[in-house]
Amino acid sequence: MTALVGLALIVASLLAAQRLRAGQRVFRVLPIPLWCYLLPMLAVGLGWLPANAAAYRQVTDHLLPLTLGLLLLDVHLPSVWSIGRRGLLAMGVGMTGVVLGLPLVALGFRQALPPDAWKGVGTLAGTWTGGSMNLLALRGILQTPEQMFTALMLTDTVIAYSWMALLIAVSSRAPSIDRWLHATPLAHDPPARSTPMSPRCTLRNAGWCLALALGVTLLARGLASRLPSTSLIASASGWTVLIVTTLTLSAACWRPVQRLGRCANTLGAPALYLVLAAMGAQATLQGIRFAPLWLAIGTAGAVLHGCLMLAAGRWLRLPLGLLATASQANFGGVISAPLVGAVYHERLVPIGLCLALLGNALGTYLGLVAASLSRLVLA
Repeated sequence: MTALVGLALIVASLLAAQRLRAGQRVFRVLPIPLWCYLLPMLAVGLGWLPANAAAYRQVTDHLLPLTLGLLLLDVHLPSVWSIGRRGLLAMGVGMTGVVLGLPLVALGFRQALPPDAWKGVGTLAGTWTGGSMNLLALRGILQTPEQMFTALMLTDTVIAYSWMALLIAVSSRAPSIDRWLHATPLAHDPPARSTPMSPRCTLRNAGWCLALALGVTLLARGLASRLPSTSLIASASGWTVLIVTTLTLSAACWRPVQRLGRCANTLGAPALYLVLAAMGAQATLQGIRFAPLWLAIGTAGAVLHGCLMLAAGRWLRLPLGLLATASQANFGGVISAPLVGAVYHERLVPIGLCLALLGNALGTYLGLVAASLSRLVLA
């Protein structure tokens, strides 16, 4: 009980700090998910929270599928296809750069990597084609070691925010770069439609969201217990996460469920932070020593991704603004992608949102593809 109360207090304190102006400035540099992971790890290391408490594992195993079920209810795939062919091409190129680039980079660092490094590559690829929810999903599916996961959390934060700063910085050179790309003006693109509007979060809607997510989770657990373990998915909990992802994305296409999206997201975000806190409490500070190696892999992977985006942009005549928005939808998420898009053109704001939602939907599957490729090249 002490362990759960401690985790809840940490998450509640961070959510309260998010409402303060000073807290908002801090979280722009070091985002809340990183704090949710690091603070419990430090608290356990200092003896403020009990070590090896069974509650940490229980939260991770039982709350993670439910959290994913809530967050994915807000992903409306039909609206994503409305952004047009060029936006989807840009996002597809960006995803390809991550899924193929990270395994190739890992091959170059093969001698320095542990035998299960392919799990780390798949987990990192998942968050760089999706977001934090995909990071947690792949950690559960692939059973990524805790020390490696700590290094991946730091790598994701450093590279993703540095990449966002670079994309914003080059916006001043957009006209000259667009001339080099022979880009067709953005005005020729069809306007993107955002996801359907959801009513405000009421107690009734919250109840429906929880009931739906819980039902999907229980169904997934029942199906997962009947599936065999494989070299890629070695546990029933891994199958549960994958089945929850697939079933929830399917349910989110149903119009009555679409109306619950905003409320589901409101409930899912704190649950996501609590899962991260439980994972952090199971980690150790020793994992930080692996961070330089993964930072090198991440940096090289980001460079390959950027080069492929520019090459494809020149071939397909895509403007820099669209390339940058799609790239940030890969490395960032539903908050940062529209922000980067707004720096280039106001029409890119809804496109950035839709592309980020597409990443949330596909990131887990693409992470599994990257893990499989890495396992082949590192074998």
